[in-house]
Formats: sequence, structure tokens, C-alpha cells
Amino acid sequence: MGHVLVVGWACLDYRFHIESWPPASGRTRALAYREALGGPAAVAAAAVAALGGKAVLLSRRGDDPLGDKIDRMLDRFGVERVWSLGEESPVSAVLITPQGERFIFPYAGRLPKALPDGWRDFLGRAKVVLADLRWPEAARSVLQLARDQGIPRVLDLDRTDDQSLELARLCSHVIASEDVATAVGGIEGLAKLLPDRFLAVTLGPKGVAWMGGHLEALPVFPKDTTGAGDVFHGAFVWALANGVKEEDGLRFANRVAGLFVATGEIPSLGRVEESTQGRSP
Repeated sequence: MGHVLVVGWACLDYRFHIESWPPASGRTRALAYREALGGPAAVAAAAVAALGGKAVLLSRRGDDPLGDKIDRMLDRFGVERVWSLGEESPVSAVLITPQGERFIFPYAGRLPKALPDGWRDFLGRAKVVLADLRWPEAARSVLQLARDQGIPRVLDLDRTDDQSLELARLCSHVIASEDVATAVGGIEGLAKLLPDRFLAVTLGPKGVAWMGGHLEALPVFPKDTTGAGDVFHGAFVWALANGVKEEDGLRFANRVAGLFVATGEIPSLGRVEESTQGRSP
């Protein structure tokens, strides 16, 4: 299995499944609650590992009990970590509606900008690098070095500011959010901004689009959509690291994300393969 280095955000999610949305009053009952791994990079790395791949997460957490909890969650997936330790770990409150949609309220914590010592040793093993936009100093350093070494580089693009587009130009592959695509004039507008790259746009319940193609999402009832895009990115880079062509990688990632939305759990590779044989999600 090809190694993947994932760079960016990790946090602890406090997820509340609420009775109704929008709230009818100042107090709305929570039907269920759980703590879960959060953050685009961390969840993507967990998806790589759940699918049987080798994932290294380069990220930040606080030197505190919440950071220890994040570490243990990643350990359960088998994700290798390279931490830059700060004072306070990030957390997010996540409200999940009866329809499975989510509203996220993140707290950034208090974290360093500098990369930890020794991170370059892990780049040498990587077949693919994936970065989010939440730690731009690290993303820039890793993507520049990966580009110099000819390693494929994938960016989770969910912003259109100058710094984010600068990072996108360091990448060979960019998967943008629907909001980004809307802001720049669709995938055609994205292609004008970022020529000569493989580009795709995740569309939530409408699936995924790329230049010349579109694939509908799996027809499932959403249990929890929190992290579905992150799982999609993880599945896509898992596919690239294992020699799968880009469009087939998008099809694979679309199925993995759909199974995740239906169950709230990242599926194993075996579960994904079962679902392609006509079995229901």
C-alpha cells in the first residue's frame, strides 16, 4: 500500500444530534452526543488508514488532555503522527440536524506555526501528499519540497483568498468545495485560475464533478455528513498512492464518502468492495 503524508488540521469534535432545526426556542434537546475525531487532515488520514493504507499525519495539537485524546483516536485508526505541540488543542462544537446536515463551530486553540523537527524524514516515504488550508506555513514548506521531488500533491481547497490560491498553484491536483467553485465561476473558472492541474469539485449530495465528467452521490439517507468531504479526500489520495487513475479515484472516493454518510463510520476496503457488488450501502 502506498504511503500518504497528510498535512493540516486535527481537532476534537463534540457532536450533538439535535431534535429539530432551526431551534424553536433558546433550548433545543440533543438526542445523542459523542466525541469524534475532527479536522480535514486528521479525518482524511484516518480514511487512508481505514482503507488499509499507510498514513502519516503532520499536524498540531495542544500539550494537554484534549490533545492526548486526539492522539488516542488517531492511534485506533493506525495513523502515524508527527506533532507540533502548542498550549491548547482545537475543538469544534458540531450540531447535526435530523436530516444529517451539520453546523460547525470551531475553536482554533493556541498552536505554533513552526513545523516540528524531523518532518522531512517522512516525506521520503510518501507516494502522495495531501494538504488542507488550516496550517499554511506547513503546507507551503511540504508542498514546495514535494514538488521539487516530483511527488503528487493534492490540495483540499475551500477558500479563494490569495494565500490559498498560492498553495493551490504548488499542487498537481486540486479538489475544491462547491462554494469555491461557485465563487470562481464553476469548474471552468477554476481551470482558468489553476491551469495544467487535475481539478475536481465536491458537490455534497450532488456528487462530484471534474472537467468533462460528473458522478452523482450514492443514494443514501444521511446519518451524519460531518467529515464526508474529508473522507472523500482521504479515499482519493489512497487511490492515487496505489496507482489508480484520477477519474477512477474520484469514483472510488465518491463511493467511500457515500458509505460514510450512510453509517457515520469510515468503511474498510472490504466494505467498499462489497458495495460495488450490488449490495445496499
